[in-house]
Amino acid sequence: MRYIVTNINVDGNYSDNKGNLVVAPKTLNNVTVNFVGNNNKLIISDTSKIHDINFDFPSHNAVILIGGDGNLSGQIRAGYHCYINIGNHVTSTSKIYITSAEKTKIIIGDDCMFSTGNQIRSDDAHAIYDVNTGERVNKSTDIIIGEHVWFAYNSVVLSGSKIGEGSIVGFASIVKGKYPNNCIIVGTPAKVTKKNVAWERPHVMLYEPWIRTHENQITPQKEYWNETNENRPIYVGQGVFHNTYKLTPPEKLLYKKKHRHYIDLYEINLKKNRIYLKGIAAIIGVPCPEFNPHINNYLLFINENVCYSKKLAKFSDPSISRKLFNGDYISYDKAGISTFKHQGLLIDDICDGVYKLVIKSTFNELEYYSDLKCENFKESIYEDEMVSLKLNLIQETVYFEKITKKLK
Repeated sequence: MRYIVTNINVDGNYSDNKGNLVVAPKTLNNVTVNFVGNNNKLIISDTSKIHDINFDFPSHNAVILIGGDGNLSGQIRAGYHCYINIGNHVTSTSKIYITSAEKTKIIIGDDCMFSTGNQIRSDDAHAIYDVNTGERVNKSTDIIIGEHVWFAYNSVVLSGSKIGEGSIVGFASIVKGKYPNNCIIVGTPAKVTKKNVAWERPHVMLYEPWIRTHENQITPQKEYWNETNENRPIYVGQGVFHNTYKLTPPEKLLYKKKHRHYIDLYEINLKKNRIYLKGIAAIIGVPCPEFNPHINNYLLFINENVCYSKKLAKFSDPSISRKLFNGDYISYDKAGISTFKHQGLLIDDICDGVYKLVIKSTFNELEYYSDLKCENFKESIYEDEMVSLKLNLIQETVYFEKITKKLK
């Protein structure tokens, strides 16, 4: 006998003795879930605005993750050992249908926009076989959709499809294949008809200006305005990443040998008796989704006798994630480093001498060290009647020198 629990109203958290789990806010409208089997998980962001939607788990060990601030309706079905991850700000004009089967995954990036009658299917619902060999000819396969993709009326995405960020899928198109970023995809089967394009959300009928002829009439989302690149990895955005780590806390995934330190110095200079710097400090593979107190960065002043440590501030910049993105769904949006409140680092307590500057990054018990390097560096000097300070390069590494002047 099959274990069936149908039409559970999603109103906060839920669990049962079969290992099925729901984590959701209590503010949702007409959201239901069906469980048929064991160990399925539905996790919905606290800021989600989904409504009139049914989640269906017809088998075992499936996961559905829904990001924040989206507005979806329709039906989403995750089959045996399947994984569906929908990012932040994903919307639909009316009901959509998303289905996966046979250990496949569907990932839909941040800020995607569905219209009406759209379907995303990693399976064909029924198996097809070759009558001579008996081999299956329509195996279910993963679907990856980058962030900020627009799906026009009645467009359909079939198994194995991969769509780069910033693209547009045209009216009633049937997508099956791999497509790059920032292109128009049209037809049955769909083909790329135009490259190097960008689109914006405001509806031309509903928002001024009533006639649009140039980008200077609007405020474009420039992070999505990129030239088409056939080799560009599909970037799905911060929301998809954050969903992943709601499911599996990052502390459980950390192994020092699998990660590397990344430092990129934007600028460093002296202003009076303070050092100012700005750049990136990331442990590649270690997430930084929020101002996590476990992730800290320090500027070290090191010579053969002593080491001074100054804590650095973190700042958010979504472009950091894109800069470091290498095809993995990892977020570095809070990996910017700077001096606190733009006040600089006071160096009065540092003794005279020459010091190599090093960035130290820590996550729990993990520690990473990298020399502070800069290719395009301008020497910075400050001098008054009391002290002489200097920042300079030695073999691309930044050094700090302090000399206290003797009073006559």
